Amino acid sequence: MKTDQSNSAEVIAVIGATGSGKGVFIKQYALKKSDKRLLIWDYMREYGAFVDVITDKLGVAIQALKAGQFRIAFQPSFDDKIRAQQFDMFCRAAVHAGNLRLVIEELAFVTSATHAPAGWKMATSVGRHKGLRIIGASQRPAQVDKAFWSNCTEIHCGFLNFEADQKVMASSLCVTVDDIKGLKPLQYIHRNVRTKENVMGRVKFS
Repeated sequence: MKTDQSNSAEVIAVIGATGSGKGVFIKQYALKKSDKRLLIWDYMREYGAFVDVITDKLGVAIQALKAGQFRIAFQPSFDDKIRAQQFDMFCRAAVHAGNLRLVIEELAFVTSATHAPAGWKMATSVGRHKGLRIIGASQRPAQVDKAFWSNCTEIHCGFLNFEADQKVMASSLCVTVDDIKGLKPLQYIHRNVRTKENVMGRVKFS
C-alpha cells in the first residue's frame, strides 16, 4: 500500500443522541462542497441529496470508486453478520481508492469499545497517508472502538441520554460529566484535539 506522509490528518467524531443536531452538523458544516470524491456509509438512508449514486450493492459502490470523481452513498444491510462483512470490505475499498471524504454513520452498529474491524482500523490509522478525510458518527460513543478515539483530530458532541456515553465524552473532551449532561438539543461542545481548545455553540438550520 503506497502512502503519502505529507497529508494532514482529519478524523472528525460527531456524537449525539437523536435530536441532538448530529446529522445537521455533518450535512451543513462537515461535508464540503469541494469534496469531489465522497463515499458515505449511509446506514440511516438519509444522504441521497448529497450524492450522485445511491446503492445497496457493495460491488456497485466499489466499482464506482474507480472514477476520477464520485459521490456515493452505500446503504448497508440491516442484518448484523452481513453488515459486518460489508463494513470491512467497504473500508478496505476506501483505503485502496484513497484521496476521498469518508463518512460513516452509526459507528456503534459496526464497531465496539474493544473491537475495530481490520478495514476500519486501516482507515483511521493509516488513512491519512492515503488522503482519507474521515467523519465518524454515532449515537452511542461508549460502543465505539478506542482506536477511532485515539486518532481523532476533532470531536463534536451534542446531548446524550446515557450516563456511560456522557462519561466517555466528558473524558474525550476534557470537561465534566455535568457539562455533557447540561447540553440541550442542538447545543454542542466541539474540541480541536491538536490545540486542546473547546468551543461551545448551537447548530443552526440553514
